[in-house]
Amino acid sequence: MTICKKIYLVVITFFVLSVHVYGQSNINYPVSITPVIYPPYPSSIQVISSATIPNIYLTITNKSSNATVMNVVLGVSIKTNMFTAQSKPNIVSAPITLIGNSPTRVTNLDIASIYNFSNLTGVTLAQYQSVFPQSTIVFSFVLYDAVTKRQVSQIVDYSVTYTVNNPPVTSSPIDKSVQAEQGIQNLLFQWQPRQATSSSGVLYVLQIAQLLNETQDPQTAFYNTNNLFFTDSTLLTNYLYSSKQPQLLTNKKYAWRIQAKPIDNGGFTSTTFLNNGYSNVSSFAYSAPCKQPVQVKGEPIDSVSAKVSWVSFTDNQTFAIQYRKQGQLNWITQAVPLTASTAGVKLVQLEKAANYELQIQGTCYAGVTAMSDMVKFKLPTPQVVIAQTPAAVQAAIKAVCGQTPTTKTLVTDVLTSLKESDIIKAGDYSIVVGSGVSGGGGTFSGTGTVEIWLAGHVFKSKVSFSQLKVNKNYEVIDGNVNLSNQ
Repeated sequence: MTICKKIYLVVITFFVLSVHVYGQSNINYPVSITPVIYPPYPSSIQVISSATIPNIYLTITNKSSNATVMNVVLGVSIKTNMFTAQSKPNIVSAPITLIGNSPTRVTNLDIASIYNFSNLTGVTLAQYQSVFPQSTIVFSFVLYDAVTKRQVSQIVDYSVTYTVNNPPVTSSPIDKSVQAEQGIQNLLFQWQPRQATSSSGVLYVLQIAQLLNETQDPQTAFYNTNNLFFTDSTLLTNYLYSSKQPQLLTNKKYAWRIQAKPIDNGGFTSTTFLNNGYSNVSSFAYSAPCKQPVQVKGEPIDSVSAKVSWVSFTDNQTFAIQYRKQGQLNWITQAVPLTASTAGVKLVQLEKAANYELQIQGTCYAGVTAMSDMVKFKLPTPQVVIAQTPAAVQAAIKAVCGQTPTTKTLVTDVLTSLKESDIIKAGDYSIVVGSGVSGGGGTFSGTGTVEIWLAGHVFKSKVSFSQLKVNKNYEVIDGNVNLSNQ
């Protein structure tokens, strides 16, 4: 029983002594440690354990004046406003060999294994993997003798204030816009910063990628860095892409984004960005100028149709004809087939003797359109077709306008039926019966055409008749035949 009490007293005494010694800041430890952390500051504990670039530097000095060799192991902790992660006391790490009065420098790459999740306590896996919260992060370092595990240096803290910000937002060129060539290349990229810290502490990296085809999703353009067409950085929130930069290719589509990166100003404030600082991805099409069609003409073919022609100075331009009767509000649009010639496209079923307005719409790459100036044309009033008649035909025609026909006696027996293309006689005029003739028993109504001799020419005219009496010899014996005004 006495032996047990003695052991208990020894344990208590050691604990009190350890706490006492730990609390004394003026203890002259044989080893000193000086940490420095350079931007870009690690954004999470996991980043420290997997880093490939050194940014944490520890200068360790064995203060012994002789060439004494000492092997030490490192203990670390990371304190945030949400958790305190620290290395386990029993972790096995490679000892650091110190020679008396000679500083030794190690980096985070040398001590990465200490920051493995399995070697830490006081932190969950989610906290280990997540970005540090917006707070002052305290990185602490202490050294122990590799054999006795006795503390041989003071606990040294290094504080970094973390600010987590949203990445910038692209503003110009507008997403899915079309940028036309303007002779000399001159395209302005602009974005809106969203960090709470000073913009002077941020570097912006512009990245432009050419889309592989018309249907590629711009979001995928940056999956492979080999697709990058151009990249450069600036401290401003805009970038003028001029003739000094690589020439953008005509009639191609591009995706672009901005990455915000913190700048090392020698201080202890780190600007950490969500999404690694990458903005949204925007896209634009770069096209040749879409020039308006010119020399637009509307030329009547007859009283109900016209030929439309124009000239284009833009390659691979498609067209649509827009026309309307003068005074109307709505345009009629007629698409022009790709195989059609701009030298002549026919409009049909127009209104006789009407005035029309006409313009040509040209559509270029990426749907850009250019409208021609408006022109006017007028359809003619229907004219009777007049043709020169051979002498033999003239001799056969005995009907002359204004001539009184010779009176002769007509039979009174009536015609039973009359049909299209029958020819009836009205004096010296021969009338070819048209379609739609009606009636019977010698009395008929309908339309037809008649040839009239006038001033050495023969011309045809439409006629109409109603309740016309015709005998069996196809001669008109009663009623009137009238010239039609259609």
